[in-house]
Parts: sequence; C-alpha cells; structure tokens
Amino acid sequence: MAHFDGVADSYDQVLPFFGRFAEDAVRRIVPAPGIRALDLAAGRGAFTRQLLDRGCEVVAVDGSPRMIELLERDFPAVDARVLDATRLDVESGTFDLIVCGFAVHIVDDPGTALAEAVRVAKPGAHLAFTVPGRAGGAPDPWPDPLVDLYADYRRFQADGSGRHGNDVGESELFEQSSLIDVTAVTLEVALPVPDGETYWRWSRSHGSGRFIDGLPADKRVEMHARLLERVATMPDFVLRRSATLWTARKPDNSV
Repeated sequence: MAHFDGVADSYDQVLPFFGRFAEDAVRRIVPAPGIRALDLAAGRGAFTRQLLDRGCEVVAVDGSPRMIELLERDFPAVDARVLDATRLDVESGTFDLIVCGFAVHIVDDPGTALAEAVRVAKPGAHLAFTVPGRAGGAPDPWPDPLVDLYADYRRFQADGSGRHGNDVGESELFEQSSLIDVTAVTLEVALPVPDGETYWRWSRSHGSGRFIDGLPADKRVEMHARLLERVATMPDFVLRRSATLWTARKPDNSV
C-alpha cells in the first residue's frame, strides 16, 4: 500500500477520473435512500460521495491509511476503516449494496476479495464493481494519441512491461461466482486536459503512476519532456477512457 499512500493527496484531484466513473455507475445502479452500502477499496471516496448524495449510509474501507485519513477529513459522517479487501473485519450479511471502483483487477487475490464482498452482503444485496476496458473486451472506438509513447518506454521497465495488475479475467470471476443476475455494461468518460503537465500529473496520481516511477530517472525525465511536447501539438486534447460496470446480486437463499 506504500504506493497508494504516496499518491493519496493527489488521487483523483488532478482530473475527476474516478469520480466521473462513479457518478455514472451510481446513476445506473439507482440505490435507494437509507440503504447500508460498503465502498470497498474506497480511495478518496469517489463512490462514497455519490452514495451519500443518494441518502445511503456508507462504510468506506481501503488498505491505505492515508486514503482513509483524507476520506475521513472530506466525509466526517462516514464510517471509514483501514481494511484489507481480502480480510474484511466486518460481520457477515451486513450490507444492502457493495461497490468497488477500479480495484479488483489489481488486488493480489481477486477471488478472495470478491468472496469477502459476497460474505458481508445481505441475501438479495447488489454488488457493483468497475474495471478498466469495455464490456466484452472490444477495443475503444477512439485512438489514444499517447499510447505509443508509453509503449516506447515499456522496455525500460525491470519486468519489460511495467504492468500494474493481476491476471484475473473479470468475466470468469463474476460469472463463475455464486452471484446471480450478472451484467456488464460499458461506461465512458471524456475529460478535457488543459496541458501536458496536467496529463503528466494525472498519470502519476493513481495506480498507473507505478509505470512512470518504475523507469530509470533519466528515462522518466525524457518521457516527461516528450509527453509535454506531444500534448502541446494537440489543442483541445480530451482524455477518453472506457470501463466496465459489473453488477450482480447475492441469491436470497445465501447463508
């Protein structure tokens, strides 16, 4: 969790990336006021904010102490706890809704994390998880003008890729679980980026910042300079990304 402690102060503050996805997700989920919701791997509270606005009672957990410290500051009425998603110190059958934004694809043991989420959900409760990429695995319908720049620097990573995540297939993870009514829909965001420095700061402000931090210092400086030069040639640059919103329900007869 050291990386996320280090980026917590800027996490989702440079561009409202996770916040915009959470807003769209909760709009589709339509949680009822008064329900008890768990924001799993809550970060700075992108989902928490949206659930509070809907009148939900929220418990927010994250493995990063600094994330939880800042979440408590921003949302003092929320029950915020430092907890490992694979070992939730929470009573079984507690929540009407479990949400998890952009975390199941990076935890070391996603199967156990999902099983824990199911355990603490009430029978009949709903679960909603977001992960990067479009539903069904289709490519994005727009080109990414910076993807080749990142590709140029993968060879300088110690592992040859700088990949941040696990090898789980979310489709198998959810569809082979005990959950029912499993659905997957594509969400999209389009965020105007005023300049290259903003894009660089955004890139370093979340989990993907590990890629940049994993470069040798000289290559990091070089990449920074090339990125600024590239974005300067793209007026009205818009950051476009897709995610999949997985939704499901715990069977009513679950123990």
